[in-house]
Amino acid sequence: MKGIKIFRALCIATLLAVLLIVAIPVAPAQAATMSLSTTGGSIGDLITVTGTGFGATVDPNNPQTVIVYFSQQSATIGQTIGTNVTIYKTILIQNTNSSGVFTGSFTVPDKITVTQSVTAGTYYLYACQLTGANPDLILVASTFTVAGTGAVSINPSSGPVDTEIQITGSEFASSSSIAIDFGGVSMPIERGDTITNTSGAFTSYILVPESTAGTQTVRATVAGTSVSAQFTITPEIFPGKTSAEAGTQVSIEGTGFARRENVTIWFNNAGIATALSDRDGSFDVTFNVPDLAAGIYDVEAEDDDGNLDSVKFTIFQPAPTPEPTPEPTPEPDPTTPAPSAVSGSLSPAATGPVGMNLIVTGTGFTAGDEVTIQYDDEDIATGTATPEGIIVAVFQVPESEAGDHTITASDGTNTLELTFTIESDPPEIPVPLKPEMGVQAETPILFSWQEVTDASAPVTYTLQVATDEDFTESNILLEKEQLTKTEYTLTDDESKKLVEGEQTNYYWRVKAIDAAANESDWTGAGEFSVNKPFSLPSWAVYTLLGLGGLLLFGIGYLLGRRTAFYY
Repeated sequence: MKGIKIFRALCIATLLAVLLIVAIPVAPAQAATMSLSTTGGSIGDLITVTGTGFGATVDPNNPQTVIVYFSQQSATIGQTIGTNVTIYKTILIQNTNSSGVFTGSFTVPDKITVTQSVTAGTYYLYACQLTGANPDLILVASTFTVAGTGAVSINPSSGPVDTEIQITGSEFASSSSIAIDFGGVSMPIERGDTITNTSGAFTSYILVPESTAGTQTVRATVAGTSVSAQFTITPEIFPGKTSAEAGTQVSIEGTGFARRENVTIWFNNAGIATALSDRDGSFDVTFNVPDLAAGIYDVEAEDDDGNLDSVKFTIFQPAPTPEPTPEPTPEPDPTTPAPSAVSGSLSPAATGPVGMNLIVTGTGFTAGDEVTIQYDDEDIATGTATPEGIIVAVFQVPESEAGDHTITASDGTNTLELTFTIESDPPEIPVPLKPEMGVQAETPILFSWQEVTDASAPVTYTLQVATDEDFTESNILLEKEQLTKTEYTLTDDESKKLVEGEQTNYYWRVKAIDAAANESDWTGAGEFSVNKPFSLPSWAVYTLLGLGGLLLFGIGYLLGRRTAFYY
């Protein structure tokens, strides 16, 4: 009898344990999925949704229903509508068939709520089993990109071939690839953005390709939305030389003229050569410098459509024939320094910022010789000495560190050396914007600050994120250098470092660096926090499992004793 009682008690305890295990939710045999006819579109577009792996409708009188929500809030499978997603719009309610499949359509809405409009960007579709045990449980999550109306502006709006155009776009889909074409031809982005930012904006730069004179269309396309602006091509000519003796053969190249038109070369208002432009409005022609007196003349190129460009050309007299060898002169006294053969100056000043236009003027060079201008041993400009041995050259001061730099002008025999000083004034300290002091930042975490302008452009930025406000080397989690924009969004891996880190509060700062390597001071340390995912430590899980087992055994034992008592 005693053995029977113990056996019954153990049976009841075992039965309760089995019932508890059965009550624990298990993953479905087939995970639910949801596919869209397109993953992006505009407001008002009709989108088809197909779902599989949902609860099947066995009894038509008791259908299994799926509901699909549209929201800008990001959530994951297993979270719930109303708790994790609080701003949403119901866009589809559909019954499944006997295989757990449904198909339906919705129109991309213009509003999620009465006060929240749908704009260009990334949105989320969530599917829940309305007739399931938990009708608010998210079973499937998909993304959908809403395309914006788009707006672009270009600067400049006219210019010759090889002009750099700045294209500024806004109101496009966020975080999407940018495609640009010029006159219907796809163009590489030389610098700037290749993907729109989180607000659907971008700034990109292209170079004008060889094109015919007149208006050409510049088109930017993002996520299927195309917006265009107009650019006017102007003609331009490039002489192989800008000065020479009469009778010298000279070449001229031209771009931006009419397609397959005759181009006349005019020298001092007299036609001296003709050329035929190609399909892109470019040409190349050679001619002899006419027999005119020394001086500066206009050289023009004009096609039959009236497209015209001109340059200045200097004719100089040939160097005089050397006289017969003179009588030997006494050797110079080695203690007396030889007079300097060349001299020169820099204008508008011998000091200034990166990017300024600097004019080098020199005398004492060999007439007619080509003079090479170097900046710190790098060739930067060339010119031809006039009959008087004068050279004038203009160039833009390149990116270089603050301090003294050597400029030389040499024809191979005569050398002029001058010093130019890059300014050493640091740029202003950037003004930090986001994340604001003390806020809890949402992922993906965006850092932004106000733009800094400086005489030595362009300005770049360095961003640091650390675990303490002193930014000691061992506590710096992230450092991004050479940032050209005034914002930076952490990547998924970078955000994960903060979200899964041991602490909640972090600090960030930024500084500006100009093209002369002058650096501003750091901004103050901005403090922010991040959300941490909640999870029970392993010891707590094991403790709860142990207590649950003891509780089940106790309940089974008591029930067994009570049953034995009645027997």
